[in-house]
Amino acid sequence: MSDSAKRPAAATNGGISNHDDQETKRARLAQIVQDQQLLASQSIPTPHTPKVIQTVRLPDALRKKILITGGAGFVGSHLTDRLMSEGHEVVVLDNFFTGRKANVEHWLHHPNFSLIRHDVIQPILLEVDQIYHLACPASPPHYQYNPVKTIKTSTMGTINMLGLAKRVKARILLASTSEIYGDPEVHPQPETYWGNVNTLGPRSCYDEGKRVAETMMYA
Repeated sequence: MSDSAKRPAAATNGGISNHDDQETKRARLAQIVQDQQLLASQSIPTPHTPKVIQTVRLPDALRKKILITGGAGFVGSHLTDRLMSEGHEVVVLDNFFTGRKANVEHWLHHPNFSLIRHDVIQPILLEVDQIYHLACPASPPHYQYNPVKTIKTSTMGTINMLGLAKRVKARILLASTSEIYGDPEVHPQPETYWGNVNTLGPRSCYDEGKRVAETMMYA
């Protein structure tokens, strides 16, 4: 019998048997699964947000899908951190006029997080359980940069979000401002106070837009 006939049937490839190759593949697959589970349980440290934020796994019956307009801004990004840490699904909607992608980039890998670049003055179709409507520039240099656009953000943006909430039967919360009181003569201002406003002043594009938004929320 020749030497080749005596050679075992399980030939080796570069010194690695088929069995070893399968074990290597299984180990790699197990590592991938482990990495995915880790990514789904926390944020990733970034230069802007170095702190790791842990997330919990909620059962389907308790986990909500939540839309945050203006979610890449200061308030919106912190709200995103809180809701993500509680185990909810979060959809951030922002046109990045004042918001920054860096504020939420530590969640971009997470399966419960979505980021959509969109302007709220344009309608959008989504399936959500709750809406936090924060979108609107709040700093005077920003909202005075394009006063008409500021008014449209507060009015048309709120109309679109109310329409979305009605269609999908979602609860909606509007982030308003004390600026609706203008230059108040009462301190602190109760909800019954109507304010001391100037509809033609430099802040009116922001003030009146928010006042109309509150009116629509009440209606």
